[in-house]
Amino acid sequence: MFISLSHLFQKNTYLLAGLAFFVCVAAALSVWFFARGLTSRESAVVSSENIVLENTEGVCPFRRALDGVCVSSQEDAYPLLVAVMIENHWDARPLSGIHEASVVYEAPVEANFSRFLAIFPANAESEKVGPVRSARPYYVDWLREYGTPLYMHVGGSQDALDRIEAWGVHDLNEFYRGWYYWRDDGRFAPHNVYTSSKLWNTAFADYDAFAATSTFDGWSFGAMSPCDELTDSLASCADVFTTTFNGSVYEAIWRYATSTNQYERYQVEGKQTDEGGNPILADTVVVQFVTTTVLDAIGRLGMETVGEGRAVVFRDGRMIEGVWKKQSASDRTEWRDTNGDVIPLNPGKIWIEVLNQHGSLSFGKNEE
Repeated sequence: MFISLSHLFQKNTYLLAGLAFFVCVAAALSVWFFARGLTSRESAVVSSENIVLENTEGVCPFRRALDGVCVSSQEDAYPLLVAVMIENHWDARPLSGIHEASVVYEAPVEANFSRFLAIFPANAESEKVGPVRSARPYYVDWLREYGTPLYMHVGGSQDALDRIEAWGVHDLNEFYRGWYYWRDDGRFAPHNVYTSSKLWNTAFADYDAFAATSTFDGWSFGAMSPCDELTDSLASCADVFTTTFNGSVYEAIWRYATSTNQYERYQVEGKQTDEGGNPILADTVVVQFVTTTVLDAIGRLGMETVGEGRAVVFRDGRMIEGVWKKQSASDRTEWRDTNGDVIPLNPGKIWIEVLNQHGSLSFGKNEE
């Protein structure tokens, strides 16, 4: 078959043009993927080995310093705060309103029973919060990390009351301002004292000094992919863990739910809900190990809150080993991984389980 030179040249020209186009496209895609990968690497935050945060820059221009939740303005990032002492005695259950709190500390008191310091934005709506109980000095130490929140409690140990006065805490002690509380006839004392968001906002309106918003350094927050046993070390994945204070009655079992990326709290009664049937959930649970000493015949405890010790952060089905550090009473507690990097928390509800030498932490796979 006879093929003219012009025809052959035209055909090869088409082939060469197609090949050149393919090379250009491939080169462009390579550059794009390289640039995208470089940008991702430059903007990512590495919290610990093999754990990389997603880049959320621009998605959330303002975060609430308290819990990392996205808000619409810089003003909303620092709302008025309220801290309420809530007990965990068997006779106090079910609790009320604690599911609305943004940050909750659970720590041991006398006989190694646990008690809560629950911190709320003042604009959280809750008709009933409690039972409210007495203050202890280490809760006041943690309170100082949040600027000048309103502190609601029913009396307290002398050490706690002395710190409240010395540090100028915005104090709403029920002993002296009982009209911001009520006693529920359906419960017996001392497990029957309650407050509400309506009452604490009335206190803000009544006392101008209480309504002065202060800023503080928030924790580091960021998204993280759920733990995957195929790509992560098995030691870093734990979807159920238990913090024990004093026997099974005072232990919390936290179960990770992949459907919500949250931890559900269980106690001896089963899945824990408040008086209104609302489940107790957390987006991040930090376990902080401390040493306590018995101070008096009543069994009140002294606790180290300044210094450092072991800590474990649970988020996204992951278990991240590290340490807690707090340089002074007014500084924020921070959590760092074994590489010394700050461990970012999941935005949302944060629980801090403080275990002393008599408590314990266990973890493993969810059997349900």
